Amino acid sequence: MKKEVFVILLVAAVTRLLLLDARPVDFDESVHGWIALKSVLESQNYVYNPAYHGPFQYFVLASLFKVIGDSDFSLRLPAAIFSILGVLAAVSLRRWIGFAAYIFAFFILFSPSILYYSRYARNDIIVLSSFLLVLYFYLKYRDEGKIQHALLAATFLAVIFTSKENWIEYIPMFLVFIPLYSYYSKRSFRGLITKKNLAAIAPGTIIFTAIASFLYSSSFVYLLGSGDGAEQDALKNAFNALLSAEWVKHYSNVSMSYWLSNSLPFGGEKAHFHPIWYYLSIFLKYEFLALGMVFASLPYLRRKAKSLSFIEAFSVFWLITAVLFYHAMGYKTPWLVVHLVAPLSLFGSVFAGRELFDEEKEAFRLAFVFLSFITVLLSVHLSFVDYNDAAGEAIIYIQTQPEGVELATRIEELVQDGKKVLVYVPGNYYWPLPWMLRHENVPFTGDRCLPGFDYVFTSAKEECEKLDYHPLRNYEMRVGFHIWEMR
Repeated sequence: MKKEVFVILLVAAVTRLLLLDARPVDFDESVHGWIALKSVLESQNYVYNPAYHGPFQYFVLASLFKVIGDSDFSLRLPAAIFSILGVLAAVSLRRWIGFAAYIFAFFILFSPSILYYSRYARNDIIVLSSFLLVLYFYLKYRDEGKIQHALLAATFLAVIFTSKENWIEYIPMFLVFIPLYSYYSKRSFRGLITKKNLAAIAPGTIIFTAIASFLYSSSFVYLLGSGDGAEQDALKNAFNALLSAEWVKHYSNVSMSYWLSNSLPFGGEKAHFHPIWYYLSIFLKYEFLALGMVFASLPYLRRKAKSLSFIEAFSVFWLITAVLFYHAMGYKTPWLVVHLVAPLSLFGSVFAGRELFDEEKEAFRLAFVFLSFITVLLSVHLSFVDYNDAAGEAIIYIQTQPEGVELATRIEELVQDGKKVLVYVPGNYYWPLPWMLRHENVPFTGDRCLPGFDYVFTSAKEECEKLDYHPLRNYEMRVGFHIWEMR
């Protein structure tokens, strides 16, 4: 391994793994951890639900919990590791884009949104990093024709498909671009269907289908077994589930219909809906360098438009597809920004990034270095210092506040002291408390306040006062959302 690549990976490991469990686990992270622990590992009754995305993350988390235990660190470890792999894939593109690969790797390393969500238990970094690996292995296959590279690309396409529903942007975009580039470069589709390609497509399709079937059919949970000589039955149940078409029917019925109904920008009031310019405000505040590199690249793109290499043309196609896809969706959240920053960064690196190594471009280079320094400071500040500021930082969404940790500690102390404690929050918006208190016997409800407890922790203070509970203090669980301790 080259010295500079080792240094880059070392920086990636430090920025992803250092103090990984310092930030309080937030609402969504806790739900992901709970599903992996309770539905997959303990009760083994996991069924795919599109509201919580694909099974890949849950099965990886369940495996980690079984091996190293359930903790905030292990909860975030898969995202952190995949992020490191994404950095490795980015710097490995040097073979096709030269030193501009180091510029692209810098963006994957220190983009404020990418670094923040690389230390966060969501599927988005898994999807993005897997896609960068798909791109790398496909380019290797194009150059060397070795079937193992095509099979690795198919494997990571399957990871994308089983991780999150925005595969519908990544996978078709990538597969459509391949014949489009063939026509662009040769004015013909000839050469696409060859014996060599068929020899790669057939096993690649089998690998993709096997992984998708295995995970979406929940075959993994059967293999967990129950011990006591049940391994043979577990294997049989896993095999039966894998061969069943029920998972296809379930996926077809729930996945696309759910996300189409929740993502289309019309049809009534929906959660997480923002106007079309939502991402622009985030770009201007956090991702100004990537945005600036896109505009700086436009003159170079214009000059080279008729003779683009595969990766140059792909960077254009990915950027256009991603911008249209995520801006057209009414459902907009900060973590989706990573799927926009990456194509912006690749495009900027491939075109304007190469100019940074031109001795005559000193002013451009100085501007890039200055803005890079600001980006690093901002990124480190967000991920290691100001990570709780959901009110002031647009990239932070529903972060649990420090008082939420105090609240969990207080409940734990009361339970261990023998007190009867109820957590009642209408709508079941008490997360991440179930994850924080996963080892304690605490009842949670979203239905109504109940009598007969020594303490009730609730957001519905007035309702519980009617049952003669008296407020002691309130905790800010999330910005603007308080839970009262009542006795």
